[in-house]
Amino acid sequence: MIRRVGGLETEFGLVCVRADGTRALEPEAAARELFRPVVAMGRSSNVFLRNAARLYLDVGSHPEYATAECDDWWELVAQDRAGERIFADLAAQADQRLAAEGQDARIHLLKNNVDSAGNAFGSHENYLVDRRGEFTRLPRYLLPFLVTRQIITGAGGVVRDDAAPEGRFVFSRRSDHMWEAVSSATTRTRPIINTRDEPHGDPTRFRRLHIIVGDSTMSEVSTHLRFATTDLVLRVIESGRALPELALHDDIATIRAVARDLTGQQAIPTANGSATTAVEVQQRWLDLAADVAEGDAEQEVLQTWQQGIDAVRTGDRSWAATHLDWAIKEKLFDQVTARRGVTLADPEIERLDLAYHDIDPSGSVFQVLRRRGLAPSVLQERQVENAREHAPTTTRAHLRGQVVTAAQQYGVDHVADWTTLRLTRPGAMPVQVLDPFATSLPEVDALLEEIREHGEAAAPPAPPA
Repeated sequence: MIRRVGGLETEFGLVCVRADGTRALEPEAAARELFRPVVAMGRSSNVFLRNAARLYLDVGSHPEYATAECDDWWELVAQDRAGERIFADLAAQADQRLAAEGQDARIHLLKNNVDSAGNAFGSHENYLVDRRGEFTRLPRYLLPFLVTRQIITGAGGVVRDDAAPEGRFVFSRRSDHMWEAVSSATTRTRPIINTRDEPHGDPTRFRRLHIIVGDSTMSEVSTHLRFATTDLVLRVIESGRALPELALHDDIATIRAVARDLTGQQAIPTANGSATTAVEVQQRWLDLAADVAEGDAEQEVLQTWQQGIDAVRTGDRSWAATHLDWAIKEKLFDQVTARRGVTLADPEIERLDLAYHDIDPSGSVFQVLRRRGLAPSVLQERQVENAREHAPTTTRAHLRGQVVTAAQQYGVDHVADWTTLRLTRPGAMPVQVLDPFATSLPEVDALLEEIREHGEAAAPPAPPA
């Protein structure tokens, strides 16, 4: 599939604390406060926004943001950053209301992966694949890539185990929370690839590949590489060419071992009885992807991917330490432990890890590093701000964004989901958009006209974005 639609779902950690760091509100109460403007706007804590993204409160009272469908991976990164901004604004509004009530309370939203209690937070990737392809063939080739991808796109962090009670730095903490290679379950067994068949499109043409092993990343470069490299690997698999047999002996044991091997060159057993390394697997896929990459933008992806592999292979972190999350965090932790004379197991390092993932523009450690030139800033400010209000124009999201925007402007009650748009009044007929690539449809034009004709002049409550 040369042109592919993808999306990113991010679960955010939520805490509400007083100035002294003690808990001010339970997560359920803090979530209700956070979502108060959302409920006022859409009469629900599950809404689609003008930029066609979905904003909702998921099971366990954690906020979640799902980007609109994108077919450009830098657009996807902009939409993901827009989600951070929207939630940061909601948190700021909630803090102001709590302060006005005389409460010593501040809400923090964390785009993290594992909290101090051991809870894992999801960062789920969705890729549109052709229904006619052999879906059962995908995991066989994709799993070795996904198991080793963390040496490039991991968020980094510290784990403690019997072999390292003083703590050790790893490429990804989330790797310890994966329990199956492929499964239809999500939270119970938490597989690398989830096979739940929800195409959100014409089920005779499309299927959705749902990957739930990825880390939430703060670096725009890390997030972009996650999607751009996976798209290229999928294209290689879909090309039908002969592929190397890189299947691993034990995906789950290997993903944990790879997380702990900062050289990327320790032997990992393969299913055919031989052995490879994480660096070798990534290099093999990069070399294969070079045959299908097209245009300057994808050549740039290959170059950046190679820089990430070389940083692990050579141990020279000079480029990675200002571009990739795991390496940025590794350098930060090394500096703090050396300066303070503490180990990686010190509680200060755990607090620093959480603060790195805080999405508050003024309180995020990552944003401080970015302002100092120690973390990447690829997207321009106008791209992120545009993504807050506007849907991608080259996918179905454009239609959803138009309808949601018009309905809000004219004060017309409506319902939207990934495939269906409908007004909530007697006799209103739903409009289905089953093609994720559709950017125009007569039925949607008619729906927009209906909104204008029947809309009220009065402005609705202000949306959160």
